[in-house]
Amino acid sequence: MNAVTLVIPDRTVACPQCGRRGGAADASAAACLCTAHDEALEGLVSRAVAIDPEGRDHPVRVGLIAAMLAEHLGIAAAERAMLRRAAVLHDIGKMALPEGVLGHSHVLDPAARRVMQRHTVLGASILAHARAPWMQLAATIALNHHERWDGSGYPAGLVGEDIPLAARLVAVADVYDALRSDRPYKEPLAHPAALALLFTGDDRIAPAQFDPQILDALRAREAEIAAIAH
Repeated sequence: MNAVTLVIPDRTVACPQCGRRGGAADASAAACLCTAHDEALEGLVSRAVAIDPEGRDHPVRVGLIAAMLAEHLGIAAAERAMLRRAAVLHDIGKMALPEGVLGHSHVLDPAARRVMQRHTVLGASILAHARAPWMQLAATIALNHHERWDGSGYPAGLVGEDIPLAARLVAVADVYDALRSDRPYKEPLAHPAALALLFTGDDRIAPAQFDPQILDALRAREAEIAAIAH
């Protein structure tokens, strides 16, 4: 009498993307959840943009501005296009925050702010296993876009060029566009006022938080950036 087993005989081949076994041996190409994972993330991307608490146009503008700044730094067109797409997901981790954290009409208290700051790690976790290069870049941006040049950022307190360049570009684009945007807890600033805060600072923003070469790029491209509709 043959033994009863729940183990499925191994008739699979390795996925060419991740090396895991999963496709049928007699199939023309190895199938894996890698492709399905990226397709699912594509749907999540659309949903994240549609319900972004900062407004659905904010993440798109951040990507556009980051790509404009990258052009001034001499980054190639193909990489700028990937950056523009990936930057849209910089706040995707906010989808995983507890209910009630988002949408406040006031500045968050310290406890709520600590919870909010977890969106960087959560965003990177959502995208961590994506195979598409632009999503891998998005994971890097999601994790690091609140790091600061002077080391005062989060989640890791990285300093200077230890912060990935893509995240440094998005950091400037994100703060600029947030200043220019209407929020429940503040009025939008005009373009000159937003630039003034980035270049001279106030009690919350300091130029030392940002890569100086990217601030120089913002100065150089400010007329084009000012023309972006809000």
